[in-house]
Amino acid sequence: MKLKSDMVNLIVRVEHHLCPQYCGVVDRRRIIAFLLLTISELIIIPYHIMLFLLVKEPYGLSLCCLHTFVFCLLQFLIWKRKIAFVKGISSLYLLMFAKLALDSVFCINFGLANDNLSVISNLFVVFILAITALSQALYKTCTIITVGMIPMLLIYLFSIPLMSVLFSLKTIFLGFMMLVYVAVYNMSIVTKGLRQPKRMARVENKALNMLADLKDNQPEAAESLMKRLTPDVREKIITHASEHLFNEELNRVAWDQVCDGLTFSEKEICKLILQGRTLKEICAELNKSESNITSQRCHIRKKLNMDRRDDLRRTLEVRFYDAQKQQVKKSEAENS
Repeated sequence: MKLKSDMVNLIVRVEHHLCPQYCGVVDRRRIIAFLLLTISELIIIPYHIMLFLLVKEPYGLSLCCLHTFVFCLLQFLIWKRKIAFVKGISSLYLLMFAKLALDSVFCINFGLANDNLSVISNLFVVFILAITALSQALYKTCTIITVGMIPMLLIYLFSIPLMSVLFSLKTIFLGFMMLVYVAVYNMSIVTKGLRQPKRMARVENKALNMLADLKDNQPEAAESLMKRLTPDVREKIITHASEHLFNEELNRVAWDQVCDGLTFSEKEICKLILQGRTLKEICAELNKSESNITSQRCHIRKKLNMDRRDDLRRTLEVRFYDAQKQQVKKSEAENS
């Protein structure tokens, strides 16, 4: 649990540093991806350098050193905020793509015999890069990576036997389908018309609360709020508000009928009893002593013509329910 909290705190601190003015959902995704990418590269770069030194591969070592230099330069520019964060993370993605593409060419032309595993692994990572960029709304970066991947694929496919090409096409096809999947779910039109009653209820309640908090002299604010909502939600809010006001009026009339003859203080006690509050909670809520509340409860029972064995809360519930039914029937009769 502590590790989870520390991770969230780290993300928030980096977020405030790199995006000091504004950070939305997509920006937070970019921050998380940037941190994970940085950590991954800090592990992979030394590992690759060690491998190239071990096999004495000059091309791979030179490429890795160049990649390390540019990576460190970009990290410096991003952390010092010399460039915008969006440009910085896009540049990192493009840097990784360029490194993987060149590494694949080196593997095909200068690497070990039949070194297809390294190339297909690089292609797999490139697909992940393109999908990640697309999911973070970095459309230009995704397009560059996807277009640049085509010659990389062609070089790979022409360098292996025909049967291997045919078997590889399935994986490549699925990679492009994943790109299409992310592109589709990123489209705003896809999220319209969702059947989410709980989510809609939360949206409506929030909008109603915001409208209710507006002052009488703020009609422009109410109009602006309503304009931000979709026509369906506006219609639902108006319908629900009308139903809420209607039910509220019915409840008020029914409650007045139940508490007929009671004082204002006694009505307040009845409301709290109906909510299931204890004697101590009622005393704390109304700032009265226990003896005072007990005395008023006796007066309430007497005014409601209750027997000694009757439960006050249960009696109030039954009478309030009966009064509500009477008001509903009366309203239906008036409307018909």
